[in-house]
Amino acid sequence: MGFKRLFGVGDTGDAIEVDTHILGPALPGGELRGEVLLRGGRRDTYIDYVDLHIHVRCTDHDGRQSTYEVDTHSAEPGRLTLRKGEERRLTFSQRLPWETPPSELGGRALGVALSVRSRITRGDGIDVDDDLLHVSALPLHEALLDLFAEEGYLCDAAEVVEGDVPGTEQRLGIIQTFLLTGHAPGPDRPDALEVTFQTNAVGAMVHVRRAAPDERYWEDKPPARRFPAAHHEVGTVDWRPQVREVLSGPAWPADR
Repeated sequence: MGFKRLFGVGDTGDAIEVDTHILGPALPGGELRGEVLLRGGRRDTYIDYVDLHIHVRCTDHDGRQSTYEVDTHSAEPGRLTLRKGEERRLTFSQRLPWETPPSELGGRALGVALSVRSRITRGDGIDVDDDLLHVSALPLHEALLDLFAEEGYLCDAAEVVEGDVPGTEQRLGIIQTFLLTGHAPGPDRPDALEVTFQTNAVGAMVHVRRAAPDERYWEDKPPARRFPAAHHEVGTVDWRPQVREVLSGPAWPADR
């Protein structure tokens, strides 16, 4: 990304530069590795903390765009002295929550904006550097969405909203929905679907419902049909029967 100049808490003699790099691909539940490069200014600088905050853009309950913090990690949990003109490399490694929303599916952007915010705390001030973060869909997500594609439902995009799925355990207060358009839905199938993966270390509960893009709250949307899938089943279990049962089960509720 290149160094970004950060201004200090006093005169510009405190100014330092920062550059954050993410090393390798990132996956929900996987390890996020990277480094924060610091370059000193015209005099020694005393830094209290270097923290990393993972954020996602989402829609809040009022329909406004907001920023939700997915996770935080300390790249440097204690005080350090950055000498005049010195370059310092701080490496970090943190495991992303399983509920981290993917921003890419099969290498294609889904319209989900994730970022890594490097916060440099020194004295009475905080400097911030924001960098985009790309998180790929899990093999489980890819395999199941490929099966929906076989049935004529292609994933066009995804969205993230504040909220939770009632009656379930959830670490983060956000829900990601994959938006699928039916290209040959048939007379008894919806024109579009919303698919939500509640992902954890074992696998995911897959929720499928008729698309209702104008409804923000889970309870206000049409009832969801669901089935479980495990990570270790990818490549060994055929989920076609579950997908077809979801699509061809009892009559879908009418559009609202």
